[in-house]
Amino acid sequence: MPEESYLRKQAWDYFQLHASQRMTIFNFYLISSSLIATCYFASFKVDSNLQGARPILSVLLCMIAFVFWKLDQRTKFFIKNAENTLKYFERLEAADKATKVFTNEEEYTTAKRPRGWRRILFLFYHLSYSDCFNLVFLTFFVIGAVSLLFHFKIWMVFRRIAH
Repeated sequence: MPEESYLRKQAWDYFQLHASQRMTIFNFYLISSSLIATCYFASFKVDSNLQGARPILSVLLCMIAFVFWKLDQRTKFFIKNAENTLKYFERLEAADKATKVFTNEEEYTTAKRPRGWRRILFLFYHLSYSDCFNLVFLTFFVIGAVSLLFHFKIWMVFRRIAH
């Protein structure tokens, strides 16, 4: 049993480390993406000296969104791994089911997922952290991609005029 106690503590520490790491990474992503997006939109001021940097800022916004999305996927994998181990230890316990946090959370989340026609009602979804994070990653990526396409289109128009 002491070995089981050590493994349980190891699983909990592993979970805690990666859950904390995930939030730290996401906070850093929000700050860096917000700064890049702010610089991008500030470049539209008439007296801005950042006008030439718009395409670079657009690419940077897309690239950072992709890289941090991949980091989040990896960290989520580590967290799920720890959760599965902790659920295993919960199954070994004879305690009341109400005290089994990880097992209950999975059942409640599954029960709250919309089924049938309710899936089209996005506002009533029970969103997980991953769903919310992915929505933020996608939003910044789309902002970067649309702005890059906008600048590419302008470049093509000026190129056609010049010839």
